[in-house]
Amino acid sequence: MEKLIFPVRINKYLAFKKHTTRREADKLIMDHRVYINGRRAVLGDKVEMWDKVTVRSHGR
Repeated sequence: MEKLIFPVRINKYLAFKKHTTRREADKLIMDHRVYINGRRAVLGDKVEMWDKVTVRSHGR
């Protein structure tokens, strides 16, 4: 399995964590459903290994 090298783009991080594909992660980010440490993520954001990444459900 591939190892992540931090910092890593948020879409790659979500795909690595088996949450979604990179393209679908971009859609989640554009729909304002992804947060990094409580701040809404934007396309191209990078995360560190200690960051808290949250994906909110569609109903919120």
